[in-house]
This record gives sequence, structure tokens and C-alpha cells, in this order.
Amino acid sequence: MKPSCKMAKSKDTTEEKILNAAKEVFMKYGLYGSRMHDIADTAGINKALLHYYFRSKEKLFDTVFSGALHKYLQQMDAFLDSSLPIRQRLNNYVDNVFSFLEEYPQMPVFIIKEVSINPELFRDRVDVLKKDKGISIIQVLEKEIELGTIRKMDTALFLINLHSLCSYPFLAAPIFKHVLKANHKNWEEYSPAKIKQSVKQFIERTLLS
Repeated sequence: MKPSCKMAKSKDTTEEKILNAAKEVFMKYGLYGSRMHDIADTAGINKALLHYYFRSKEKLFDTVFSGALHKYLQQMDAFLDSSLPIRQRLNNYVDNVFSFLEEYPQMPVFIIKEVSINPELFRDRVDVLKKDKGISIIQVLEKEIELGTIRKMDTALFLINLHSLCSYPFLAAPIFKHVLKANHKNWEEYSPAKIKQSVKQFIERTLLS
């Protein structure tokens, strides 16, 4: 007998609560510092029910980490529309990244921390998530250089700088708040929109033929 719509909805709601709680706990303590008991308490359910949905902490972590990485890599979809000029695609990418980071400011910290502990985890998950996309920012940039639409440059270094400019303000916000305060400046004046505009200016200066 198939479960009723009401039962299915309840199951989805419980699983969603578990995943949200697990994301919160894992981001705070990481894989090895987290306990299933903490996740159950955060989700407001008993531990037996948690184990019914996810039999182990590792399986739950794998689900959360893969979901986080999928959301992070989704920002690359801005490069899929080859009908747009490269500058517009890069600007769209920056818009996507900032929207993502404003919604999930701790996500890069979570991913970087876990990848530093287990690099193979990142490699394996990226290989799975990217296998159907067939898109590489470096390859796109190198093709544009061949076409003469942007100037010659080190595309890998450009990508490193671009990611750093987008992510580091969120990763290091506590540091910047302290440094700016010590210099009689207010971190709140440097909104994500203002920082994002400076990133787009970097793109324009770098790509300018």
C-alpha cells in the first residue's frame, strides 16, 4: 500500500528538519566533532527517529556535504549560456556567488574546513556533480582569448583571484570588522553590493583588451 499524501508530507518535513539541523551542527562542529544526539536535539526529534532516516552520522554528513557543494557549484551555471558575452557571463556568475554567500555565509568555511581534513571527499563529490555539466571556467576563458574577445592572461590565476575576491569578505568578516574599527571605519558601510561592484570592476580591468 502506498503511503498517503499526508504521511509522505510528514516524512518530507521530518527529513527536511533533520537535514537543516545537521547542516547547523556540522557547520559548527564539523564531521568529527558532531554527535547524532546533538543533531536529534537540534531537530527536535528523538535519536531513534534520526537513525530511522539516517543510519549513521557519516551518511548524514555525506548528504549535507554533497548538498552544500551542489549549491556552491550551481553558481557555475551562469557560464552555460554561450549566447551572452563573456563579460556578462562573468558578471552573472559574480551575482550568483554573492547571492549564495549572502544566504549561506558560513558555507565556504564548512566546505574548506572539511576539504582540508579529507581532500578526497571534495575530489570525489566534485567529479560526481560536474560530470553532466561539461563546463569549465578556465576553458571558457581560454576559448575567449583565442577568439580575441579578451586579452591574454593566466586564466588559472584570474580564477583564483576572482574566487578570492568573492569569498574572502564573507570568510574573514570578523577580521575585517576588527581591523576597520581600529582604523575608525565601519564594516557595515561595506555592504555586499558595494564589494560585489568592486569585483566587477576587477573583471573589467582584467579582461579589457
